[in-house]
Amino acid sequence: MKREDFLVLVLAVVFVFSIIMILNQHSMMTGYLTTGDTFSNVSITTYFSIAMSENLSDGIQFGSISSLPATDTNATHNYDGANTTLDGAGANKGTSMWMNVSTDSNSAVDFCINASATLSTTGADSFEVGNETYHNSTYTNSSSPNVTEQVALTAAWVKSGYNIAAGSDNYYRFWLDVPAAQATGTYNNTVEFKGVAIGGGC
Repeated sequence: MKREDFLVLVLAVVFVFSIIMILNQHSMMTGYLTTGDTFSNVSITTYFSIAMSENLSDGIQFGSISSLPATDTNATHNYDGANTTLDGAGANKGTSMWMNVSTDSNSAVDFCINASATLSTTGADSFEVGNETYHNSTYTNSSSPNVTEQVALTAAWVKSGYNIAAGSDNYYRFWLDVPAAQATGTYNNTVEFKGVAIGGGC
């Protein structure tokens, strides 16, 4: 037998043996079922959206003051809104300035407030931001928010409403004190609002 024929025969035997082993292994497979498990994981984050009432977004207006000193001058929208609860007179004298938590939020919100600077004119006359005060409440009528519970605005962020639920409003009223001998002019500053997750810092 030639060497080439011998090698062909050996390769043929190895090939046939391999085919037999593959077929034999396949025939030994069983139909037993197996089970396995794994886990699912998801993190739901806090989501909320806030909005300002139209009259609040138009600005906190105190109008013209002609007599000084002036104390607890009402912002123009302090008493021109609908009541959310009945008061003694039953009249609509609520505030039309509020911050709203959107209904599609998945968390309640704490609101924060600050004033960016002193009230000042373009000519650099100014008076302290603490002369501008506010009070907030989760409902409004002729007596709420209440002037007797007013708080001075500051340049630092402070909480001005706690745990305001999705779909709910936080109502605001604003007042202004102007000292005697204050220079004439138009005074401006910026009041800022921010919503944070309940219990979070401003």
